[in-house]
Amino acid sequence: MTAFLGEVYRLLILFAFFIISISIHECAHAYAAYLLGDPTAKNEGRITLNPLKHLDPLGTLMLFIINFGWAKPTPVNPIYFKDRRKGVMLSSLAGPLSNLLFAVILAFPYVYFQASYYNNFNKLNVYLMSIFGIGFSLNVVLAVFNMLPVPPLDGSKILSGIIPPKYYYKMLEYESYITIAFIILMLTGLLSKILSPIVSVVQSAIIYVVSPIIAFVV
Repeated sequence: MTAFLGEVYRLLILFAFFIISISIHECAHAYAAYLLGDPTAKNEGRITLNPLKHLDPLGTLMLFIINFGWAKPTPVNPIYFKDRRKGVMLSSLAGPLSNLLFAVILAFPYVYFQASYYNNFNKLNVYLMSIFGIGFSLNVVLAVFNMLPVPPLDGSKILSGIIPPKYYYKMLEYESYITIAFIILMLTGLLSKILSPIVSVVQSAIIYVVSPIIAFVV
């Protein structure tokens, strides 16, 4: 019973941070595109942190079923960009960067309550550490996952602004095969094993930077 309640608690916290994090992610896409000259997302009311504008019903449901979810894609029309490749790349990069920034912000209370937990054990510190830890981990995962150069993830669009167009379009010829392989990796758990070391490195790097600041301030 205790284990069940613990899992319910974890899922509720995960869901709360999920709706906040994807709202930040999609809003960042929309705002970056707007700054670069594309009003499409703005006209659809996507420059907002209101989750109702960004939540995808199926993507939200999948979060509870397979611990993986998604939001409604932010509409971007490259025709408005002065430099289409650069515009697509930068507006796509804004999403993962927003999650990385949010992870850094969440790392401060997480590290603080983690230190408090070791120095002064009490239940409140445990709860607060776990809450901010879930949000911190989720946003690092979202940032790393979305940087993968696999259609339709942000990483594939970022890649389009880096490599020569002929190579990018050549890759798109195999998009369906890449997507199928990607889904298989996800369903078999192999993708998690591949990404875990990267996520751990990013988390450790953030904590390495944040910890001395917390120690100095506190």
